[in-house]
Amino acid sequence: MKKILALLLASLLVISLFAGCAKQTNAPSKQDEQPTAADSKTEEPAQKPADAELPTVTFVHGYYHDESEWPAAAQMRQIYQDFAELHKDEFNFVAIADESGAEGIYDTALNDISGGNFYDIADFGGWNIVPVASAAGLILDLKPYLDEDAAFKAGAGVCYDQNLTADGKIYSVREQIEAVGFWYNEALFAQAGAKEPAAWDTWADFEDAVSALVDAGITPFGLNAGWPTNILTAGRFQADAATRAFYSRGADVDSFDDPAFREVMGFMQENVLQKIDSANFGPGGDDDEQYRNDFFDGKTAMLFNGVWDAGGSVDCAAGAENIKPANFPTNEPGKRASLMSGGTGFVVSNSLTEAQTAACIEFIKYMTSEEIANKIIAYGIGMAPNTNVDYATLIDTVDAPEAKLLVSACQLCMAADYQALGLGNEFGDFEGEIQAKYAGLKDGSKTVDDVVSELDAVIAAS
Repeated sequence: MKKILALLLASLLVISLFAGCAKQTNAPSKQDEQPTAADSKTEEPAQKPADAELPTVTFVHGYYHDESEWPAAAQMRQIYQDFAELHKDEFNFVAIADESGAEGIYDTALNDISGGNFYDIADFGGWNIVPVASAAGLILDLKPYLDEDAAFKAGAGVCYDQNLTADGKIYSVREQIEAVGFWYNEALFAQAGAKEPAAWDTWADFEDAVSALVDAGITPFGLNAGWPTNILTAGRFQADAATRAFYSRGADVDSFDDPAFREVMGFMQENVLQKIDSANFGPGGDDDEQYRNDFFDGKTAMLFNGVWDAGGSVDCAAGAENIKPANFPTNEPGKRASLMSGGTGFVVSNSLTEAQTAACIEFIKYMTSEEIANKIIAYGIGMAPNTNVDYATLIDTVDAPEAKLLVSACQLCMAADYQALGLGNEFGDFEGEIQAKYAGLKDGSKTVDDVVSELDAVIAAS
């Protein structure tokens, strides 16, 4: 939830322009009421079963918001309703919006699992119900359906590999992914005479550009002890085979005393954290948005945030024409990296009838199809995992500059040579432990050796 305001701003700004034509986890949530898996409280009237003799599937989702509160919610509800209408002669598809949001759906599932119950199908919006539900033997393995349908597998995109369990099963895919590169102000780079990120060959070019910006009196970036610094840390871990190998160990790491980890932490201390003054280093947390504000106000040259922040360019003081997307460099000249996290989305009960199961699979295929992927991106809702999206064609179908910017950013992320999970997705609880060290690395009260020792102490205590 580190980027609620960023995603909401992007959605409100971008989607409003498409109403006539963003760990769901990024939406505001209400948790005062939680329906059970068998009984939800907000039913879409247009989707009530029309024929009681047809098989019925109930789908629970977190897009309850009024259009004025979050336009993406109305867009998604319409997509669900279109599916129900398309298949009304085959089965009854009942979409129910849960006003406790994705977290409430997750909490309800946890309670129901203890009684051996599970939703027909639900969208968990990034909340990982899979370990508990699969251990209880209550959810469907989607891998056989993905493997027999090439279009379905392409629609799942990075979710196929990322959600593959150790025992070879896939219990969930999503229709959206959290895609992250970064943004830069082209005019400030030109003013400093710095090479633009689009032309960088390696991380040495990043270092040179930061030095040029600083020498020109331009703040290279605003950060805080949280989300944006985690993004840059994760991006730097994609530099070479050694750092990528350490990063892939993630939450299973048995020690941080590794040359690859030391290299990245040293880089972050010397070339990032100590390159900005304290005024541009916020405390972190959901309410710390100054790093975004400074970038779109034209006060900093780079912003480490996801594709959804294309909406921040609307009427910004920096000038929308100056806001450009980029991928992270690597130390393999010309190769790029992005962060693309799928996580838990649609999860299906394994206790349904054959007809109900078929309906659920049809729905997930629909939600991950090229048709819906194009809508999700063009409407400004977010980025879809589908690897068959034709971005070159899609960009010609949208008119608003920020919409074209979003499509361009999504295209860059999808085209990256290396695509990795975000820091939190990969390292789990260690994300918080790592980010707790940034302030000390910045002010010099901690060395890289200190960070390694403290993190290894956490492992030893667990």
